[in-house]
Amino acid sequence: MKKQHSLKRRLLLLSGVAAIMCTSCIFLPPKEEVEVLKKDGLTLVWQDEFEKDGKPDTSKWKYQTGHGNPYGWGNNEQQNYIDNTTEAKTAIVKDGVLTIKAYKEGNEWKSARLNSIQSWKYGYIEARMKITDRAGAWPAFWMMPENRSDWPKCGEIDIMENAPATAGLHRVFSTLHAEGHSGGAGQKIGEQKFKNNLFSEWHTFGVKWSKEKITAYYDDIAVGSYDSDGTITNWPYDQNFYIILNLAIGGNLGGDNYVDNLNGQAEFLIDYVRVYQ
Repeated sequence: MKKQHSLKRRLLLLSGVAAIMCTSCIFLPPKEEVEVLKKDGLTLVWQDEFEKDGKPDTSKWKYQTGHGNPYGWGNNEQQNYIDNTTEAKTAIVKDGVLTIKAYKEGNEWKSARLNSIQSWKYGYIEARMKITDRAGAWPAFWMMPENRSDWPKCGEIDIMENAPATAGLHRVFSTLHAEGHSGGAGQKIGEQKFKNNLFSEWHTFGVKWSKEKITAYYDDIAVGSYDSDGTITNWPYDQNFYIILNLAIGGNLGGDNYVDNLNGQAEFLIDYVRVYQ
């Protein structure tokens, strides 16, 4: 009898737990609400989900064009960034995904550099992407100030860079630049080597940016941060910044010695870009 009572009690307890779990499941918020809650109540204020096939939305993006030095890229890159507004050649939207395509035409590499028309001060800025991850290519997701002055005094926020030729395969990194930390001495706020080829899986990369701190997140996990010291030398980030998506070829980080291995083309895929404040 004692065993029977114990068994009944356990069954009753289990059924009660199951009922509670089912009730909880019924009231789970939708996915979008969960994501907003994970961002501490920040509200989605801007987004591009790349839902319309063809060229990127010109109400959200503009092209920065030109061919490396002497046009000001400053990193000895090989690509010529072309205007993509009339024909989708280097920036192509299809099936909900933006593909930035670099390709070699004759002796010239062509690619795209997209700047967001809107800019923001503080918030959580993220994108979901498949990273090129090929030596010779250098994809980036980053931000520059709206009122750009002399670099690096103006500041720069690099959310995601991938340069296998110089940093290793399957690796991404995030860096801040300012007068007090720039170029090779940039302030690193994140770095990670992924187990698999970055081009075969979707990953999200973002920064949470406030008056006091900038933190980098990979797949919603904080990987590093930098605190303001209150000086313009180290913290020029209290101003509006716009978003940049680009795919560079060769150069100081891309690796000129590996460009021929790209066989004339490379791609960088973006599923969405979102800004929360």
